[in-house]
Amino acid sequence: MTKEFEGYISELPKGCITETDIYTDKGVLLCPKMTVMDENTLEKLSNYKGPVQVVISYTEEPVEEVIIQPDKDESIEFDNSFKEYAVETLSNLYANVDDVDTLTIGATEMGEEVYSIVKSATSLCINLEKLKVSDVYTYKHAVDVGTMAAVLAKVIGESDSFVREVTVSGLLHDIGKEKIPAEIINKPAKLTKEEFEIIKTHPIHGYKLLLGAALISEEVRQGILNHHENVDGTGYPRGLVDDRIGKMAQIISIVDVYDALVTERAYKSAMSPSQAIEIMFTMSNKFNMDYFRAFLSIINAFPNGTEVLLSTGEIAIVMRQNKSYPLRPVIKLRDSEKIINLARDTSYLSTVILRAA
Repeated sequence: MTKEFEGYISELPKGCITETDIYTDKGVLLCPKMTVMDENTLEKLSNYKGPVQVVISYTEEPVEEVIIQPDKDESIEFDNSFKEYAVETLSNLYANVDDVDTLTIGATEMGEEVYSIVKSATSLCINLEKLKVSDVYTYKHAVDVGTMAAVLAKVIGESDSFVREVTVSGLLHDIGKEKIPAEIINKPAKLTKEEFEIIKTHPIHGYKLLLGAALISEEVRQGILNHHENVDGTGYPRGLVDDRIGKMAQIISIVDVYDALVTERAYKSAMSPSQAIEIMFTMSNKFNMDYFRAFLSIINAFPNGTEVLLSTGEIAIVMRQNKSYPLRPVIKLRDSEKIINLARDTSYLSTVILRAA
């Protein structure tokens, strides 16, 4: 529809098109006709504080700004030299779990490397394919959890020292599994009750391994000890609740669950990122909800440029992410080129992404 608008630039409907030129009160051309008033344009024009008169056209719902190509996926990425370093370091650590000095020096140095990468990242988003250092689960999982813990801590505004420490705690969170019999850790079938009780002791083993380590703070050790505790008291090994679990462990708990769900193991197939997030929503009573919401803002379940299958049967391309809504990005329908924001377009509220096409 078309209408005459009189007011301030900030009041223009986002996505409207100017049908006439916009002038300042001094007669200076501010904006030519046929301009799409997208977010960037509105921001540039917002410096002019006077009222304007213009004829605009717009839809009932503001149209999406024009997107020709998908935004670049700017998720954190490890280069090959870091991947080689990580595998070499972790293989040395896990071969010397009883050597506290080797364990803590190696983990601290590697934690500093991960911290530096996270600190210099242009976008604090995670696409696990870009972090994969090895096909060996133990190494991959340690790096994934340490890195995601660092990103999450940074996003929620923790200090640099805390981010450094939670990185190390994440890297070492499962070190106690080295004290669990390999036949239980790698069992391809469902664990018996007795076997699961043994598994549940690994946080205690990890904590004890690091007792007396000069480079490891008690907070780091508590992160390792409590990373399987749930805020509702259903976790292990002590059934702690809420703040008694500690900030570090609450962060590691979230990223540990996510990485475990999306990683293939001998006893289970890997879930897609979207399936994992849906599962985690059903478990949300177990997480610190402020941290969980922040976690959703860093996960790229469907990276930009991914072709996806919609529940309507249509194929679309992911164009950009919606922060805090990782399952509802901005997409472009392959056949019609129509741009749809799944988080805002009311005609697509019941449409979901089924999977990558």
